[in-house]
Amino acid sequence: MPPPSHFSSTTANKIRLDMQIEAILKPKKANRQKKKKKDAEADVLDQFADEEVSRLREDMLKAADYDDKANRSKLPATNKLKLLPQVMEVLRKSALSQSIIDNNLLEGVRRWLEPLPDRSLPALNIQQEFFPILKKMEFIDSAVLKESGLGRVVLFYTKCKRVTPLVARHANDLVSAWSRPIIKRSASYRDRVVPTAMAGDGEVRAGERLNAILARGKEIDKNRVRKNAVSIPQRELGSYTVAPKTNAGVMRENPSVDVDIERRRKNAERLRTLTRKVTMKG
Repeated sequence: MPPPSHFSSTTANKIRLDMQIEAILKPKKANRQKKKKKDAEADVLDQFADEEVSRLREDMLKAADYDDKANRSKLPATNKLKLLPQVMEVLRKSALSQSIIDNNLLEGVRRWLEPLPDRSLPALNIQQEFFPILKKMEFIDSAVLKESGLGRVVLFYTKCKRVTPLVARHANDLVSAWSRPIIKRSASYRDRVVPTAMAGDGEVRAGERLNAILARGKEIDKNRVRKNAVSIPQRELGSYTVAPKTNAGVMRENPSVDVDIERRRKNAERLRTLTRKVTMKG
């Protein structure tokens, strides 16, 4: 049996070691508790957002149903307009984007943009509010469009002749942006591929880049005289490592050129003859 002094020393060392371990583990435990608390708070916020968005979706669908009934009864359809400020407040919150997707709020947007039973378009306020905000929703993809049915309605606005030019432009921008990932098309005009069946020189140039086509078009149009157009001749200076071959021989093959040269030669000869005669008389 060890002496009491040795027993006391061992016990003290163990206590100190336990205290050191506890001191090391205590911050980690505190961090885990804080993380759990934050996760719990985030879950509560997510649940609250989901409930808010889900409730708004139901209100949007009910307002659309009420307006359809009012339209069939030849009464003013004002339910959607009354709810519009609340809808826009939610749609502008980027933090609610996941809840908007999860609860299919865009189905309500689609219902609001659909024509009424008498084929009239929804209020202009609704169109002007919805389309700009939809252009800012970068989270809208093909899956979201398929679930909500929003893509078909926006495509309708690109073809409808009754929409305002501004709304039509917004609708065309949305269709272009949403279809780009599907057809693997870049947003840059420099990367745009323009298919061509046959080039002027007989070579197939399918998939030629736009910049190449524009450059080739400028080269073809150079020195071309167009109908009802006046072109200013441009002098082109080139640098040569070998002097260009004269084409005088080609010019002489032209009969009119040969006649002119002969006429000038005879005139020069007459002038020399007259000059000699005048000199001799003097």
